[in-house]
Amino acid sequence: MKKSIFTAGIILFFPSICFGQAIELEPITINKGFGAGSLTQSFDIVNPQDFVAFSSEEAVDYSSSVDLRRRSPFGIQQDLSLRGSIFEDNTVSLESVKINDPQTGHFSLELPFATVDLEEIDVLKNSQSVNFILKKPKSKGALFKIYFGQHALWEELMSLNFSLGQINNRISIEHKSSSGGRADTDFDVYNFSFHSLREKDGDDTEFIFGSTKRDFGADSFYAVTYPQEEEHISQQFFSLRQGLSYEPLKWDNTVYLRRHTDKYILNRHNPAAYTNFHTTYVYGLNSNFDFSNDMFFALEAADEKITSTNLARHERFKKGFSLGLKEKRMKNFIFGFKGGLDYYGSWKNLDNSYLGLGYFLRDDLKLRFSFNRLWRAPSFTELYYTSPSNIGNSNLKVQRSNNFELGADFSPRESLVLSPSVFFRDQYDTIDWVKNKSSDPWQAENVGNIKAYGFDFYSEAKTDFYLLKKIGLGYTYLTLDKNSPYAFSKYVFDYNRHKLVNNFVFELAGISLDMAVNFSKPLERKKYTTVDLKAQKKIRSFNVSLEGINIFNKNYQEMADIEGVGRWYKIGVEYQF
Repeated sequence: MKKSIFTAGIILFFPSICFGQAIELEPITINKGFGAGSLTQSFDIVNPQDFVAFSSEEAVDYSSSVDLRRRSPFGIQQDLSLRGSIFEDNTVSLESVKINDPQTGHFSLELPFATVDLEEIDVLKNSQSVNFILKKPKSKGALFKIYFGQHALWEELMSLNFSLGQINNRISIEHKSSSGGRADTDFDVYNFSFHSLREKDGDDTEFIFGSTKRDFGADSFYAVTYPQEEEHISQQFFSLRQGLSYEPLKWDNTVYLRRHTDKYILNRHNPAAYTNFHTTYVYGLNSNFDFSNDMFFALEAADEKITSTNLARHERFKKGFSLGLKEKRMKNFIFGFKGGLDYYGSWKNLDNSYLGLGYFLRDDLKLRFSFNRLWRAPSFTELYYTSPSNIGNSNLKVQRSNNFELGADFSPRESLVLSPSVFFRDQYDTIDWVKNKSSDPWQAENVGNIKAYGFDFYSEAKTDFYLLKKIGLGYTYLTLDKNSPYAFSKYVFDYNRHKLVNNFVFELAGISLDMAVNFSKPLERKKYTTVDLKAQKKIRSFNVSLEGINIFNKNYQEMADIEGVGRWYKIGVEYQF
């Protein structure tokens, strides 16, 4: 409570310091090689079009700080680990609207959009957040794709851009189906989206709708003792944003709704034995005020509901505010700040804050420091789920962490970027599924304090060295201090000690070749290296591509006791006008 009061005091006191001293803030001007992310914390910007991404969600794994646990490819289901955090700990946003699933974080990365809708993925590492940015609709244009590949794979996609008066619109329809890479991992996926945008004189109105339906075999997705699981999922997402400009004020209001249904079958050959139905609703309002593009103030209110045959009915409401100063350069110094308070269900007052500092030693060399104070509430599954193999805990506390990062960015020219960072996370009341005997069921508990230490490095260079046009390298080292009274941990201590990602872009006779090499060394599983490849050739208005993941068919495990994705090729034709 004292910490919350202290944070509130800073929040209320800090603006008066800035305005009282009348600090003159200069616009930020930096070498373009640094990219478009934060100036005071390490970030990765991932463009799905630059990699072999069988789904929008999977492209995020090309950040070395991300450990994506895929139970099946093509975005069927995957867990997001960022610098050793588990899938429940990270914030997943779409156009800055939080879309985490309150039932379970297993569903947070199920984007209801086609791959072609996505512009980029912003990974803010110290903030433990991933934001998916959509392409803006255009006034005209169309795109058609068809793919076929191994394991009876078929994909069809249609995306149309058109205008209605001053409003640009895009409709995308996508279908994917396959017999699966191993038994009982077949899938059938439908994605539909509609995106509408009107921009005029600094004001804009944006409507986004996305829907996905996924039917799939879920072999060992949740328990290796049940290899014939099956799941049926659907999700609908709506958001409506109105942006208004009244100099020096810019005001953005966004209302949104996320509906998710989940039908889980323990044994697809005997559905009557054990089947669960879950439906969750999340709806809310975000209101953001920017003052002269310097100070900002934000209000948020959201309601989360679940109706479940296993979890019963529950509802929790969150409301809160935040304010601060956007990252600004004052001569050679950079400063940014944010603080917030949330009132969330039975946990009541929860505080969060961010502090970013930077210093330009020269125009192409910058030192930076960032601090994030974060929290995350237990999911409904962690609180209330009951089964023979998993038992929830309604007395769980909120998990909190203090994240520190120190790094540098060096960009001597636009074609070269070097960014090393060291980081430390002090996490307490850590939530994990644990047990003391292998025969016991997993139980959700607050397991105590976890300290995470690590180092990461990112570099990218554009070159004309023979056929090589671009090379990128990302590396992350991580270690966690194990301070838990339990013998077995299901998630927290199953992490990557080393991860190295190399990506190369070659061009030859009009053929573009993208290759990614991923080396991973999990803490308690065997190390492995996978290679992904994409070749493209443009012929008039057609684009022919050949894509493959794990092309050397390396045997590995991304999760304990679950085999990784084997070699999988697909070939496709794209027509655009």
